[in-house]
Amino acid sequence: MKTMIHAKCIDAKVRLALYGMLEYSAMKLFPRRMKKVSIKLHLKHYDYEGEAMIEEGTSTHRPRSFKIVIDPYRMERDEWGRELNYSEWVSKLLKTVGHEMVHIKQYIMGELTFPKGAYMAWKGQKIGWMTEDEYYSSPHEVEAYGKEKWLQLGFITVWNEIESREGNKLQIL
Repeated sequence: MKTMIHAKCIDAKVRLALYGMLEYSAMKLFPRRMKKVSIKLHLKHYDYEGEAMIEEGTSTHRPRSFKIVIDPYRMERDEWGRELNYSEWVSKLLKTVGHEMVHIKQYIMGELTFPKGAYMAWKGQKIGWMTEDEYYSSPHEVEAYGKEKWLQLGFITVWNEIESREGNKLQIL
């Protein structure tokens, strides 16, 4: 898998953790298709916490080039407005990468599509943009929210094991 991270606001260790999370998620979600996939991760101010999309100029039929945009500034606080410490912030960033990687898996497997480029569809059924309740209960988001924590916890376990063996101290919650 070819990956590239565009970010100015992170240190080298967090950058390494992001690369690791991208690779770990791909191995868990689409191991047989990893070789042909390209993902660019952008950390910048954005309208949402995160969004996975098919890279411009890529066919929407069997796409293999993707872009994930994550706003790290929206990650500085939790749902109740409490400011996150550094380790919590990194953990939330990784969880969001996991969430967006589930959407990339959905694109790769043909579950999430754009028939004729006109609208989004989940397994052939049109998805209309909707109320907040409908958004959180839509099948593609249920899967992404369900698997984001699984991916995050699995990667963090591997990362912390490596860190403890190496004697380093970026232990991620």
